Amino acid sequence: MACSIKNGFLYQEGQRVQYQESPNHGGPIEPELIVVHYTGDNGTGGLEWLCSRKSKVSAHFWISKQGEIIQLLPCNVRGWHAGASSWDGRGDCNSWSVGIENQGTGDEWPEAQVKANIDVIIALHMAYKIQATVGHEDVAPGRKVDPGPNFPWDKVGAALKEAGIQ
Repeated sequence: MACSIKNGFLYQEGQRVQYQESPNHGGPIEPELIVVHYTGDNGTGGLEWLCSRKSKVSAHFWISKQGEIIQLLPCNVRGWHAGASSWDGRGDCNSWSVGIENQGTGDEWPEAQVKANIDVIIALHMAYKIQATVGHEDVAPGRKVDPGPNFPWDKVGAALKEAGIQ
Protein backbone atom coordinates (compact mmCIF):
# COMPACT_ATOMS: atom_id res chain seq x y z
CA MET A 1 0.00 0.00 0.00
CA ALA A 2 2.22 2.81 -1.24
CA CYS A 3 1.23 6.21 0.09
CA SER A 4 2.28 9.70 -0.91
CA ILE A 5 1.33 13.24 0.01
CA LYS A 6 0.44 15.92 -2.53
CA ASN A 7 -0.63 19.42 -1.50
CA GLY A 8 -1.33 18.26 2.06
CA PHE A 9 -3.47 15.27 1.07
CA LEU A 10 -2.69 11.57 1.37
CA TYR A 11 -2.85 9.31 -1.67
CA GLN A 12 -2.89 5.53 -1.46
CA GLU A 13 -2.00 3.62 -4.64
CA GLY A 14 -2.53 6.87 -6.58
CA GLN A 15 -6.02 7.56 -5.18
CA ARG A 16 -6.77 10.20 -2.58
CA VAL A 17 -7.91 8.58 0.67
CA GLN A 18 -11.38 9.29 2.01
CA TYR A 19 -11.61 12.83 3.40
CA GLN A 20 -13.98 13.73 6.22
CA GLU A 21 -13.07 17.25 7.32
CA SER A 22 -13.00 18.13 10.99
CA PRO A 23 -14.30 21.64 11.75
CA ASN A 24 -11.69 21.93 14.52
CA HIS A 25 -8.48 23.40 13.16
CA GLY A 26 -6.29 26.45 12.95
CA GLY A 27 -4.16 28.06 10.27
CA PRO A 28 -1.27 26.80 8.17
CA ILE A 29 1.66 24.84 9.61
CA GLU A 30 4.89 23.30 8.36
CA PRO A 31 4.92 19.77 9.81
CA GLU A 32 8.09 18.74 11.65
CA LEU A 33 6.73 16.16 14.09
CA ILE A 34 4.32 13.21 13.94
CA VAL A 35 2.29 12.41 17.06
CA VAL A 36 0.63 8.98 17.31
CA HIS A 37 -2.54 8.60 19.39
CA TYR A 38 -5.35 6.15 20.08
CA THR A 39 -9.00 7.19 20.34
CA GLY A 40 -9.87 5.21 23.46
CA ASP A 41 -12.74 3.32 21.84
CA ASN A 42 -13.04 0.31 19.57
CA GLY A 43 -15.90 1.70 17.47
CA THR A 44 -16.22 4.79 15.31
CA GLY A 45 -17.10 7.08 18.22
CA GLY A 46 -13.56 8.48 18.23
CA LEU A 47 -13.84 9.37 14.54
CA GLU A 48 -17.22 11.01 15.10
CA TRP A 49 -15.83 12.95 18.08
CA LEU A 50 -12.87 14.22 16.03
CA CYS A 51 -15.33 15.54 13.45
CA SER A 52 -17.71 17.14 15.95
CA ARG A 53 -17.51 20.90 16.47
CA LYS A 54 -18.55 20.26 20.09
CA SER A 55 -15.37 18.26 20.81
CA LYS A 56 -12.91 21.05 19.98
CA VAL A 57 -10.34 18.36 19.05
CA SER A 58 -9.08 17.02 15.75
CA ALA A 59 -6.28 15.09 14.12
CA HIS A 60 -5.04 14.80 10.58
CA PHE A 61 -5.71 11.08 10.19
CA TRP A 62 -7.88 8.37 11.72
CA ILE A 63 -6.84 4.76 11.15
CA SER A 64 -9.20 1.86 11.83
CA LYS A 65 -8.14 -1.49 13.23
CA GLN A 66 -8.70 -2.89 9.71
CA GLY A 67 -6.19 -0.38 8.27
CA GLU A 68 -8.69 2.03 6.71
CA ILE A 69 -7.25 5.55 6.60
CA ILE A 70 -9.52 8.58 6.74
CA GLN A 71 -7.98 12.04 6.45
CA LEU A 72 -9.61 14.71 8.60
CA LEU A 73 -7.39 17.72 7.86
CA PRO A 74 -4.76 18.61 5.27
CA CYS A 75 -1.29 17.91 6.67
CA ASN A 76 -0.33 21.57 6.41
CA VAL A 77 -3.21 22.78 8.62
CA ARG A 78 -3.02 23.01 12.42
CA GLY A 79 -4.91 20.22 14.13
CA TRP A 80 -5.96 20.20 17.77
CA HIS A 81 -4.63 16.80 18.88
CA ALA A 82 -1.66 17.30 21.23
CA GLY A 83 -3.06 19.85 23.68
CA ALA A 84 -0.61 21.21 26.25
CA SER A 85 2.55 19.65 24.85
CA SER A 86 6.24 20.00 24.11
CA TRP A 87 8.96 18.05 22.35
CA ASP A 88 12.69 18.58 22.42
CA GLY A 89 12.30 21.85 24.34
CA ARG A 90 9.71 23.27 21.94
CA GLY A 91 6.10 23.80 23.04
CA ASP A 92 2.71 23.91 21.35
CA CYS A 93 3.20 20.77 19.27
CA ASN A 94 -0.11 21.37 17.48
CA SER A 95 1.54 24.25 15.63
CA TRP A 96 4.16 22.03 14.02
CA SER A 97 2.92 18.44 14.08
CA VAL A 98 0.64 16.00 12.32
CA GLY A 99 -1.64 13.87 14.48
CA ILE A 100 -2.51 10.27 13.68
CA GLU A 101 -5.44 8.92 15.72
CA ASN A 102 -5.89 5.17 15.85
CA GLN A 103 -9.12 3.36 16.59
CA GLY A 104 -8.77 1.44 19.81
CA THR A 105 -7.55 1.54 23.37
CA GLY A 106 -3.91 0.61 22.79
CA ASP A 107 -4.28 -2.92 24.09
CA GLU A 108 -3.77 -4.50 20.68
CA TRP A 109 -2.42 -3.28 17.36
CA PRO A 110 -3.66 -5.42 14.45
CA GLU A 111 -1.19 -5.86 11.62
CA ALA A 112 -3.37 -3.95 9.12
CA GLN A 113 -3.50 -0.94 11.46
CA VAL A 114 0.25 -1.04 12.07
CA LYS A 115 0.93 -1.27 8.32
CA ALA A 116 -1.35 1.71 7.63
CA ASN A 117 0.45 3.74 10.34
CA ILE A 118 3.81 2.87 8.82
CA ASP A 119 2.65 3.84 5.33
CA VAL A 120 1.33 7.21 6.53
CA ILE A 121 4.44 7.89 8.64
CA ILE A 122 6.77 7.12 5.73
CA ALA A 123 4.71 9.32 3.38
CA LEU A 124 4.89 12.19 5.89
CA HIS A 125 8.66 11.78 6.24
CA MET A 126 9.02 11.84 2.45
CA ALA A 127 6.85 14.96 2.05
CA TYR A 128 8.03 17.09 4.97
CA LYS A 129 11.11 17.75 7.08
CA ILE A 130 9.94 15.51 9.92
CA GLN A 131 12.29 15.53 12.91
CA ALA A 132 10.69 12.67 14.88
CA THR A 133 7.70 10.37 15.24
CA VAL A 134 6.51 10.16 18.85
CA GLY A 135 3.57 9.16 20.99
CA HIS A 136 1.10 11.50 22.66
CA GLU A 137 2.59 10.25 25.92
CA ASP A 138 5.97 11.63 24.83
CA VAL A 139 4.75 15.19 24.21
CA ALA A 140 2.36 15.27 27.18
CA PRO A 141 3.98 13.03 29.83
CA GLY A 142 1.94 12.52 32.96
CA ARG A 143 -1.15 13.78 31.14
CA LYS A 144 -1.50 11.27 28.31
CA VAL A 145 -0.67 7.57 27.99
CA ASP A 146 -1.32 6.87 24.31
CA PRO A 147 -0.40 5.09 22.17
CA GLY A 148 0.77 3.00 25.12
CA PRO A 149 3.35 0.28 25.75
CA ASN A 150 1.91 -2.12 23.17
CA PHE A 151 2.44 0.19 20.18
CA PRO A 152 5.04 -1.52 17.94
CA TRP A 153 7.69 1.20 17.79
CA ASP A 154 10.23 -1.45 16.78
CA LYS A 155 8.28 -2.19 13.58
CA VAL A 156 7.91 1.52 12.81
CA GLY A 157 11.64 2.09 13.33
CA ALA A 158 12.58 -0.89 11.17
CA ALA A 159 10.27 0.28 8.37
CA LEU A 160 11.70 3.81 8.49
CA LYS A 161 15.21 2.39 8.36
CA GLU A 162 14.29 0.12 5.43
CA ALA A 163 12.83 3.16 3.63
CA GLY A 164 16.13 5.00 4.18
CA ILE A 165 14.62 7.56 6.55
CA GLN A 166 16.42 6.68 9.79
